[in-house]
Amino acid sequence: MKIFIAGFQHETNTFAPSKADWAAFQRGETFPPYRRGPAIIDAYAGQNIPIGGFIDAARERGWDLIASAWAGATPSAHVTEEAFERIAGAIVEDLSHALAQGGVDAVYLDLHGAAVAEHLEDPEGELLGRVRAIVGDALPIVGSLDLHGNITRRMLGEADALVAYRTYPHIDSADTGRLAAALLARRVARGSREPLHVQRLSFLLPLNVQSTMVEPAASVYQLLRDLDAKHGTVLSFATGFPAADIAECGPVVWGYGDDAEAAVST
Repeated sequence: MKIFIAGFQHETNTFAPSKADWAAFQRGETFPPYRRGPAIIDAYAGQNIPIGGFIDAARERGWDLIASAWAGATPSAHVTEEAFERIAGAIVEDLSHALAQGGVDAVYLDLHGAAVAEHLEDPEGELLGRVRAIVGDALPIVGSLDLHGNITRRMLGEADALVAYRTYPHIDSADTGRLAAALLARRVARGSREPLHVQRLSFLLPLNVQSTMVEPAASVYQLLRDLDAKHGTVLSFATGFPAADIAECGPVVWGYGDDAEAAVST
């Protein structure tokens, strides 16, 4: 398979004083700096970031990778409109070119899930929507997300499958990319989207109770693994990022598989 890969990472505190402009993504700082093109593959392979895990898993499966842009910036206030449009524009341009030059069999996006732009409450959902508009309904789109994502209805609707970290501090970033590759393989083998079940929680979780090294989160994330083993599902629990003041801020549990409803309801 030919897999188109790209990424956009930002955790937005809408109450913070300084914004993530284009220069912030070029610097990267706590993230790798902005890159575009095939150099992404060797630069990120083997790294403990989601796209690194996906690249490693794709190589093991014999998939061909078509690399576009990857951008990340230190958590701050809103992503500027210019920065988002330059990043999204590069990804859309590269995807259109790849489709014209011989095709793409699937798309993988390395996303955060808690980005907010100056002009968009849900830039990840917007990016997924732009990608979906180009590739059509039949082509699989999968993505990985941060545990602190505010996962919107649009994100889940546009993607065939999304999966989030299960650790905070985040030590399973590459593992999450690998899990996204496994979800893509499941989607391709099935020939259609797996059943999705979603449960949104009507409250906010403060960051200081979200650590998976201690209770109660430790047991919650162990339960996800146990339920996956029992039901053959792939479950995620994004605890949300309460510092992003948007309409769909909050925790979300979701999962894929024929028994997804039973697993999520548990």
